[in-house]
Amino acid sequence: MSGKLRKQVRQALADETLQAALSRFTMLTKFGRQMGMTGIDFEALRQDLHKRKARAIDNLPTLIKEFKENASAAGVVISEAENAGQVNDYIAGLARRRGIRHIIKSKSMLTEEIGLRHHLEHLGIRVDETDIGERIVQLAGEKPAHIVGPAIHKTTEQIAFLFTELLGEQISSESQPLLDTVRGSLRQSYLDADMGISGANIAIAETGTIVILTNEGNGQIVTTLSPLQVAVVGIEKIMPGFEDANAVLRLLSRSCVGTKMTVYTSFITGTGRAGAISGTQLSGGQGPRELHIVLVDNGRNRMRDSDDFREALYCIKCGVCLNVCPVFASLSGQTYGHVYQGGIGTILTAFYHDRKRSRDLSEMCLGCMSCKSVCPAGIDIPGLIRKMRAQHVREQGLPAGKRLAYGTILKHPSRLESAVRACAKLQEPFLDADSMINRLPYPLSFITDTISLPGLNTNLLRSRMIGYASPAPGKAPKVAFYSGCVTSFAYPGLGEDVMRLLEKYGVAPYYPQEQACCGAPAYFSGDSDTALALAMRNIQALSSGDPDYIITVCPGCAVMLKQEFPNLTSSQPVLHESALRLSGRVRDLSQLLAELGTKPVVKTSEEKKVTYHDPCHLKRGLGIFDEPRKLIEAAGYRLVEMNDSDACCGFGGDTLLAHPELCGSILQRKLGNIEATGTDTVVTACTACVLQLRGGLHKKNSPIKVVHIAELLAGQH
Repeated sequence: MSGKLRKQVRQALADETLQAALSRFTMLTKFGRQMGMTGIDFEALRQDLHKRKARAIDNLPTLIKEFKENASAAGVVISEAENAGQVNDYIAGLARRRGIRHIIKSKSMLTEEIGLRHHLEHLGIRVDETDIGERIVQLAGEKPAHIVGPAIHKTTEQIAFLFTELLGEQISSESQPLLDTVRGSLRQSYLDADMGISGANIAIAETGTIVILTNEGNGQIVTTLSPLQVAVVGIEKIMPGFEDANAVLRLLSRSCVGTKMTVYTSFITGTGRAGAISGTQLSGGQGPRELHIVLVDNGRNRMRDSDDFREALYCIKCGVCLNVCPVFASLSGQTYGHVYQGGIGTILTAFYHDRKRSRDLSEMCLGCMSCKSVCPAGIDIPGLIRKMRAQHVREQGLPAGKRLAYGTILKHPSRLESAVRACAKLQEPFLDADSMINRLPYPLSFITDTISLPGLNTNLLRSRMIGYASPAPGKAPKVAFYSGCVTSFAYPGLGEDVMRLLEKYGVAPYYPQEQACCGAPAYFSGDSDTALALAMRNIQALSSGDPDYIITVCPGCAVMLKQEFPNLTSSQPVLHESALRLSGRVRDLSQLLAELGTKPVVKTSEEKKVTYHDPCHLKRGLGIFDEPRKLIEAAGYRLVEMNDSDACCGFGGDTLLAHPELCGSILQRKLGNIEATGTDTVVTACTACVLQLRGGLHKKNSPIKVVHIAELLAGQH
């Protein structure tokens, strides 16, 4: 990662005003989305939208042709541009030929993408952004912070100071007077400008209609008051008909700001029409007197031709993925983005702009899947980022450190165990009374800046499990325990608790000795070769005893075994079949205990309050939410729900090493929510989350305990 980006991350985290603005923004958008989704079947609507967008992208060449024909018939001047330069030259040439020196512009991320305003300003043409957020960042000389809310990173006090400086008079920071000031400063521009430029949220092929959504009314003025309008439209915005457009309209505003619809929705079909859906010319009706539409490629066809990444073209630019992203909530889009922000912006940046910037941004994604869970178009953004990382590795190779860690050590279980034992001996001077490492020496000190680390255990789980090498004869069902690296090396006692707990449930647990790392660190870093080698080893090891179930205590491992092993082995039919059989047997521990339907022997004698943290890969990856809660309550504990129980704790594998300060920022929000419950114990169902939460609380000298649900139910808490 570039030193420049690291510096930007640190600056953003240290900016108290930015952090306050982001905190307010996150709270408001969360509440807004909850309100917007009330009374609708979100899953049904997004499945419908996903299918419609998929069909539109599949048939894009035909839809482009149809749109051009119908728009031309309605009096539109249509042109196509392969890249940013062609768009900018076309519009600049049009302005030069008409003698235009002043342009008003409504919000358009595509025009940000191609740098249109800067290009026109360089030629001496005045361009005024009319969206309030865009106007603010234009005057501040900044980039938009968010796809929909360009100025969400600024407080009202900062905006008031900006306009006080520009207008030479004291401007109030109260919301309404401030809005009035911004709008008043634009009023004369609307009257003076000779050209209006807009984007489009949707383009409808069957009528040649463009659809523009705004909440301020500026888009309507831009597209009607100026005698000449230019609409810059990405080709991925084209949909077949009005029903398809409605699928977008039903979810776009609900997803972003929580309203059923935007305040203003304009359907513009050609010139001089008032909505003109029927195609009937209305003399003097609403609409521009002259309309030019530029259909823009700029990498979109290349994305469409990619089986791995065409799904990104389904994006409707609602920005909800940013609203729930823990990384965005710490940094905003100026740091976590290029032109487009967040995870989806990482993918778009690779195709529209700068592959190096995309690679740097991809390292910041935690893979928490929050974005995937709320995307109205059903885009698997974390999956696309993983594929992007793999592509970067294929093109440029792994950095030397990762190549050593994954290919030389992680890939070979005996080497990994030897490395752990060596580190366990070296750690002794740094262990405290709790067997935690509060501070590592330079150059490793950055790892312990935000969390303490658990001491590694020399008596590894594999050695402790010799007596469980095979299931007890005559008992059923047979349950193979897949422990994962964190349990094996940091918390082997937890692994022993798992076996005792399973025996109390009357099953036959055993520990396949040949199991290895699930390969997640390598896989999510783009090293598919190492991940495949480990998948092959684990499939063989876990299948050999023909278990009825395979249980895990780390949902990240479960996702690998259940979902990613079949993907990794798809080109090898025999191995793939084995991976699918194994996949069907994988259960999270809480899931299996809930399925068995019996209560554990150990039950607390008096009611005790605990809170629960939902691991990302358990809730969003495996869809498991209720099972751990029911088990906790069945064991006699009173569960006190924390705010945002499913918010990421900040453990992000490689991201934890690349950006410990960022992960620490995310962790602190989680710890604040835990502390607010007033409980002295937080339960979770993921060993990686245990590591992160224990490490963060230990760093704060907090008395709050963190326990895995296996420890709680086994009576070891």
